[in-house]
Amino acid sequence: MRSRLAPRLAVAALTLFLVTFAVFGLLCALPGDPLSVEGEHALPPAYIAALRAQFHLDDPWPVRYGRWLADVARGRFGFSEIEQRPVATILAERLPVSVALNAAALAVTFALAVPLGILGAWRPGGRWDRFGATATTALYAVPVFWMALVLQWIFSVRLGWLPLFGTSSDAAGSAFGRLADAIRHGILPVACLSYGGIAYVSRFTRVTLVENTGETAGRGARARGVSALRYVGTHGLAQASVPLLTLLGFLIPRLVGGSILVEQVFGIPGLGQLLWNAILARDLAVVLALTLVSGVATLGGVTLADLLAAKLDPRLRRAA
Repeated sequence: MRSRLAPRLAVAALTLFLVTFAVFGLLCALPGDPLSVEGEHALPPAYIAALRAQFHLDDPWPVRYGRWLADVARGRFGFSEIEQRPVATILAERLPVSVALNAAALAVTFALAVPLGILGAWRPGGRWDRFGATATTALYAVPVFWMALVLQWIFSVRLGWLPLFGTSSDAAGSAFGRLADAIRHGILPVACLSYGGIAYVSRFTRVTLVENTGETAGRGARARGVSALRYVGTHGLAQASVPLLTLLGFLIPRLVGGSILVEQVFGIPGLGQLLWNAILARDLAVVLALTLVSGVATLGGVTLADLLAAKLDPRLRRAA
């Protein structure tokens, strides 16, 4: 296990360096900066010059990147020029919301997709398998922002069953009432984040189960008195656990990317909405911190899935 961990951590560190370096350079190449304010609310030139000197905005961007990297190594993520607060404080306020939202979406995705995949692999080519393939392909093709608007129009505007946006209502209540209110606010965002994953994971599960429970093995199991559905759901799922674990790691980047649009549409004060606003405002420190956080989450999920797969599959352990 240690022999696999060290090179993967090295590759992950190099990847994070290259990603943050590229993002820093691209943002610095854009015209203007957070202090380039025009109109009647423009800052006095002397004050702008003092702020540029304070934040080293006139230094070459590789020098500024090296300074930022040194601060990150000391556990500091910089200072937001827009909000005039430390970036670490802003992330601490927003991170729990995004973690809860994405964790719920991931749980819903696998809780629904795996049983759907088992049903599809139960009778390959059957009526349920064909229906599932058509429905999941149609779902996977629907854009997230369009689905979000449609769900808002149906369940919030027309029916009034669920809140339109936000994470909680203004009215305070008991702990149970606040939890129920948070769940109601989270139903539509979680549905938008998970429906594409349900379509993809269910088809992936179906294909993996069919490959691991061949027709000959299935006939042998039925000859021993084991039903086809039970055989697929037990033996086949055990054999498919390693590919599913690997897929779990690769789903994290999709959730991180999708949450940017979902949080913006539903007005959720999470990391996705923060990144959107920071890019528009050219708040470089916030954008870099969020790039680092999303990169760590993505690479951490992929690395963890790879290590768990090696732990569960003896063939991968021998290859290591």
